[in-house]
This record gives sequence, structure tokens and C-alpha cells, in this order.
Amino acid sequence: MNALQSCDIEKINPVRIVAMDNAPELPGLACAGMPRHWFLAMRLVWARDYSADDWLEWKAWDAAVRLAVRHGWKVPAGEQRLRKLAWLALRELAEPGLFVSEQMRYGIAGIGKSQWFALWKARYELIYRELSEWVNRAWRYIRVKLRGDFNLSEMGG
Repeated sequence: MNALQSCDIEKINPVRIVAMDNAPELPGLACAGMPRHWFLAMRLVWARDYSADDWLEWKAWDAAVRLAVRHGWKVPAGEQRLRKLAWLALRELAEPGLFVSEQMRYGIAGIGKSQWFALWKARYELIYRELSEWVNRAWRYIRVKLRGDFNLSEMGG
């Protein structure tokens, strides 16, 4: 029996597992095999761990680029628009309510008001949902492991 199986799953939730810095064997067991970006996104959101922020920002930017390609978005060259939107989405995941107005969002992204509401707000929301899903998948991954089902291949990556 390993440390995870000996835990009372009703008394421990996935958030506490990921945030346990004082008992590193539990996150190690619960998160083994989980895609790195899921784990780091969940640590960012639930433990306010910014230690891998640069890597996570790059991964978020990569996800934004993949969404742009998948949906055929035309992105202005040289403005790093997708990078700014990915950064904004990560900040909002980590600190909900930080950007209290749409004006703050489009200002940070360097997008004009009319362009934001006509085009980029919906695209930003897709990016945000994609990153939010990383946290949701990490949660489900750990939850399944806590229940003792170690066949996680159907969860994707």
C-alpha cells in the first residue's frame, strides 16, 4: 500500500495534494504522469506558486498560437498579441478579479476598444478557457488517482 492509498480520500482534496510542500511524496505520487503544464497551472492557481512562471507563460502562448492556427485567426505581425493575451489569461486564472474591467484587459493586450469587442474578446475567452481546462484536468487526474484508479490514459494530455 502506498502513501496515496493509505490516505482517507474524504479528508484530503486534490488542491491540498498539489499545495503540499511539506510532504513532497504525496504530490509526487498523485501527480506522477500528469502533463507538466496541468500541474504547474494548478500550482499557480491553488498554491500561488509562480516559480515556473516563465515556462508556464511560454506554454500558454503556445496554446494561444495553436488556437489561432486551429481557428484561422489573423494576428497582426510584430505585436505579440497572442503572447499578451496568454499572459493576461494566466494572471486572471491566478488572481480572479485582478482585471476588473474590459478596458483593463484590452489596454494590457494593446488592442483598441472596437477591435477588442468586435474580435479579440471572444478569442481571449477561448484562450482563458483552454488554460482553465488545464487546471480542471489536473484536478480530475488527482481525484481519479486518489480513488485508486491508476489507468489514466483516457484523460488525454
